[in-house]
Amino acid sequence: MLNFQENFYTESFSFKETKELRPLAFLSDIPTSKQISGIELRLSRVHIKDNKTAPVGPFPGLAKVYMLNIIISDIQQSDVELSLNGFEKVDDNQTLAVDRTVFYWKKTNETPKPPSQIHIMSSIIKSKKALRDAAKVMAAAKDDPQYKKLTTDLAGLLKSASAVTNISGIILELASVVGSLLGNVEDKPLLTRFQSFTDIAGNFNQLGKTDHPFGNKYANLDYAIYIRDKDREEAVGG
Repeated sequence: MLNFQENFYTESFSFKETKELRPLAFLSDIPTSKQISGIELRLSRVHIKDNKTAPVGPFPGLAKVYMLNIIISDIQQSDVELSLNGFEKVDDNQTLAVDRTVFYWKKTNETPKPPSQIHIMSSIIKSKKALRDAAKVMAAAKDDPQYKKLTTDLAGLLKSASAVTNISGIILELASVVGSLLGNVEDKPLLTRFQSFTDIAGNFNQLGKTDHPFGNKYANLDYAIYIRDKDREEAVGG
């Protein structure tokens, strides 16, 4: 059974205004998060430093690796974004092809309210068995009664703005459901990262791109988040 507490790291981040990113003239009148026009969260880089597979004889020491992502926000209260991808023949010092958007919100008449919370858990998992069909595993997870219950519990926590520690615990349970469907094999997380992005204190005021790199001795797992506000950007540019 997968143990996601192994090599598990958690952080929270509030978007706080900094003098380096905006002129002093604008610091005295910081708009609220309701005025932002777009948010994009990217899984920007996944780099394997040590795949924990030693070369033996003619075998070069390549590993099979899964990339699991679970994302939820308070504008997707009943929807958990789940993705699972498998990679064959992963070597040490190799970057996986996973640079992609994992959360996106743009202000429109249909979606005028920005999120106040975005939570993401990503796990790089080394497999000691042939890769399973990721699409079938995800479909089975979404039909699992425990998975459905946990997503309902998450929606309740987001509505009541409960502690991030409670949210991370339930997301870990969701990940365990997916892990159980991968089968009773000796899969091991090389790195599992839980990150919360919130509007507390900073109200999503830090415009542009902010990188959130992180790594341990086995891998690097980096996020990048973009905050857009058309009015403020035009004001600064003008």
